[in-house]
Amino acid sequence: MEIRINGVGAMGHGEARCFEFPRNGRTAQGFLIRYHDGYHAYLNQCQHWPVPLDLGDGDFFYDKADRIVCKTHGAAYKADTGECDSGPCVRASLDKYPVARHEDHVLVTVPD
Repeated sequence: MEIRINGVGAMGHGEARCFEFPRNGRTAQGFLIRYHDGYHAYLNQCQHWPVPLDLGDGDFFYDKADRIVCKTHGAAYKADTGECDSGPCVRASLDKYPVARHEDHVLVTVPD
């Protein structure tokens, strides 16, 4: 399944946009983050404990650490790979989804 996210050209470094999709019979939330000139999409779920990384506020990126940070546990993930390199789930990785850029929108491919 592809999720279209419009207006990505206006996103700044570290800015994220949330999206929803069906997963295992439920509604899951993912997020698209702009990191430098690239776009990366992940499931909004910490690898340490299954809670949303952002606690529902849509803010994922901690600029001073240059990382996506879980607001519950402090786990820090590399924005371009999703790999945790600090905190309670070191070496685990966020569920990452492929992103294809098309002019001013992206298509995020999530599992059916």
